[in-house]
Amino acid sequence: MKKSFFIFIMVLPFALNAGIILENGALKAVFSEKTGALEHLLSKSTGWPIQRRAELAQSFRMSVPLPGQRFNPIFGENQKPPKIQFDKENQRINFIWETLRSKNGGELAICFTASAQLTDDGLIFNAHIENNSLYTVETVAWPVLGDLSLPPKTEYLAQLGMDYGGMRRLELYPKFANEPGYFAVDYPMQWLKTPDTPFSLIDSGKEGLYVGYHDTTAGQLAQFTARLIPGYVSYELWDTGVNPKTDSIAGQPVRLEFSVVHFPFVNSGESVALAPIVLQPYRGDWHSGADIYKKWRKTWFKAPAKPNWFTKVHSWQQIHMNNPEDDIRYKYKDLVKIGADCKKYGVKAIQVTGWTKGGQDGGNPSHDIDPRLGTWNDLHDAIAAVQKMGVKIILFNKYTWADRTLDWYRNELVKYAIKDPYGDPYYHNGYAYQTATQLAEINTHHFSPMCHLAKAWRKIANKEFIKSIKLGADGMLYDENQHHGGARYCFDKTHGHHVPAHVYAGDAMLAEGFHNISNKLKPDYLYAGEGNYDLEFRHYHLSYFRVDLNHVPLHRYVAPDEEMMIAVAGYNDRNIINLALMDRYIISYEPRNFKGRLDEFPQTIAYGTKVDALRRRYKNFLWRGEFRDTVGAHVTSNDEPYKNYAVFLDRKTGKKAVVVVNYNYNHNVAIQIRFFEKGTPLVQATPKHPDAVSCTGRVTIPPNSVVVVMER
Repeated sequence: MKKSFFIFIMVLPFALNAGIILENGALKAVFSEKTGALEHLLSKSTGWPIQRRAELAQSFRMSVPLPGQRFNPIFGENQKPPKIQFDKENQRINFIWETLRSKNGGELAICFTASAQLTDDGLIFNAHIENNSLYTVETVAWPVLGDLSLPPKTEYLAQLGMDYGGMRRLELYPKFANEPGYFAVDYPMQWLKTPDTPFSLIDSGKEGLYVGYHDTTAGQLAQFTARLIPGYVSYELWDTGVNPKTDSIAGQPVRLEFSVVHFPFVNSGESVALAPIVLQPYRGDWHSGADIYKKWRKTWFKAPAKPNWFTKVHSWQQIHMNNPEDDIRYKYKDLVKIGADCKKYGVKAIQVTGWTKGGQDGGNPSHDIDPRLGTWNDLHDAIAAVQKMGVKIILFNKYTWADRTLDWYRNELVKYAIKDPYGDPYYHNGYAYQTATQLAEINTHHFSPMCHLAKAWRKIANKEFIKSIKLGADGMLYDENQHHGGARYCFDKTHGHHVPAHVYAGDAMLAEGFHNISNKLKPDYLYAGEGNYDLEFRHYHLSYFRVDLNHVPLHRYVAPDEEMMIAVAGYNDRNIINLALMDRYIISYEPRNFKGRLDEFPQTIAYGTKVDALRRRYKNFLWRGEFRDTVGAHVTSNDEPYKNYAVFLDRKTGKKAVVVVNYNYNHNVAIQIRFFEKGTPLVQATPKHPDAVSCTGRVTIPPNSVVVVMER
């Protein structure tokens, strides 16, 4: 092992402004010897002064509530100068504060070690807290950019992250999107949260800054947090206003502050390390930033083995049997007719929703059959009959909630609900169905989210899970597996976890328990979830979600080999089907919002069938190829950039295909495709005309249509 030699720097008054420099070919970072604050951060390839004004630099922040006074912040810049360890050879700095001075609680016995190291992978921030005070260290902000600046020659900045299969975009400049509400904070504030998104991209469209939370345990919540200080010039909407465009206003400096806020909840006598935060500038659009995450993802991600049938081009249908208002649409025996519909149209799988006692979003977490729909044997035999047709049955499952209207909840399950700091179960409003009374939210079934970290709860969930397997189903779709209804930490002292504990850490534990069962009873069992956050793809084969035409396929881009499926519910829904082709999503047919039969929308099913046939014909591009979004080709219309396209890379030959969609309902669009390799011979095909014919790269696309242009 290579030795590291640390130079211990005695911080003296005459040296306080010298600064400590970490520098390589990509970045230059300057830290204050007095406060540990990041005073300057420069992207050397573009000249972007990411952290611009040293006087606005900030050190760490902590929140350590006191009895009777929760607001007790600790500011790094208000501490005595830290001890410093500087390893110049390995470009690493440690700042050590042996005690900390708080705003309202005086000196506290908290040792905080904050580090920064510059590597080829970026500027990496770590920290460790040793808490010998009487109180709990709830949050720590590290690193903090006190003066996040605009890149040169840009007039736009946004914070981008992953969200429900797509992208969430929060504008930073020239307008600022406020998250918590005007009443909640002094300054407009916004955030993206882990594990929903494992990174934030501070993006201008031409260059940006990747901020990655490099942890795979989901053991803590972290927020990528921005603040606009001192505030808006003027309000435009309740949640958005106009930024000042000068360096100061009303005698106050104007700045965007950006920090990563960790929620470690370090109790008295505990020591905790924070997860690494990686800062890395990039050139180009958001794809270049996402590529940094993709590189790190390859170091830890391993997908579960997929059932063989699932890897082929196919489509699904979702069918709804019942809801909490007892609007019974189908009996178990009717599944045979639904299966015959699927066989007729070549649909491979049925997601059966509302089959349990209480209907969809009623009776959770029960996975018992509902006698009003038929017997256990009726459902078991119907599943077997549909499977004989070559159609798979995927049963809707749900373990996120317990229905608070149930005696089961009141007498037992409440013990395993996620509890807030006051000892009360967290609350979710639930979902209203069908009748005017419930749609007015008068008799809605309200929920409490359950704590997957509680072993006793997981034992109950396992018993419910086995019921789907014993019915003979080919898999489950775990609805709402990607969140906990706003609950983040559980404070229950009886669950057997740290108090408090980040409840998302239990998601993997629950899934691993399910896999242990299915591996013994049905090894090729399919695991699907709704809108998986990325860590969940280690346990789930499929992510199912809904999109609109503004969808940006960020998750598809960073996880090109994972299976994703979207709902198609319109009666001539060519646009969403074309989007599914463009972004390589499986089609889930859902006539009448998944309450109808496939015969109800013949135009949609006929077109979707043609699209899937095209995918099979050119599967090395459109199904097995690597999805590259818009990277690798340039598409224009009337000499202006055209955005509705995606590039696929044949993994064997390296050749490219481009899928271009015209979403317009009334007009043709004339486009030109330019590959980066000039003079490439091209062919084109469409769902209507699947035979490939030569083309020049200039194509006119009819309304609501799509064309696939491929390298010959």
